[in-house]
Order: sequence, then structure tokens, then C-alpha cells
Amino acid sequence: MIGKAYGTTRVTLIVCNKYVFKVPTITSYKLFLLGILGNLQEKQFSNLSKKLCPVYFSFPFGLLNIMPYAKPLTREQYFNLDYKNFVYDSESNCQLPIEYKLDSFGIYSNRIVAVDYGSPL
Repeated sequence: MIGKAYGTTRVTLIVCNKYVFKVPTITSYKLFLLGILGNLQEKQFSNLSKKLCPVYFSFPFGLLNIMPYAKPLTREQYFNLDYKNFVYDSESNCQLPIEYKLDSFGIYSNRIVAVDYGSPL
């Protein structure tokens, strides 16, 4: 394991800068359930747009999502990102559920993608 990050409802484990494992937090029952919902929504939305980092595998009941590692954006890349244009997906003609914060984005396959999306909060 290379790194670990804590969100409100999920813990993200980075393995060999190749895969990301997202599991619900166990700090409280409510946050655990919201983490499960976050994983389920991320799996559901992952095929919606190429702007969303794909979910390779989702364990039943939202207990685990496995995604490819996306290199974090630099602050400069983040501040140069046209957020309003990014969250509108012209292919599917919809607004993507992406929160405007630095750690919601990364670089995957030489393009910017959302790595955290569809949060139930």
C-alpha cells in the first residue's frame, strides 16, 4: 500500500500507484451507510461519461470499489480547470455530480477525470 486518504464517508487506499480501493468508513453507523451509498452511486454513474474515473470492480452491497489510480491535480491545474464546462457532459446531455474541490479530480489516461463523484451527502 502506498497511501491512505480519509473522506467523510469512505477511506481510500492507494495501492502501488495503480489501483484505488474505496471502503466505507467505520467511524459511525450512519457514515458507514453513507459510504456504502457513495460506492453504489459511484459504480452506477461511472459509465455515464469519460470525464468520470471508471470503477473496475464493485463488491456487492457497496462494500468496496476498485478504480484505477489517477494522479492528483496540481493546484495550478485545478485553478485552470473550467469547472462549469467540465461538469456539463455534452455526450449524455447532463450535469455530472462532481463537487468543486481539488481532491475530486485527477489525471487518468492523460486526461482530467473526476475521481470522487455522486456523493449522497
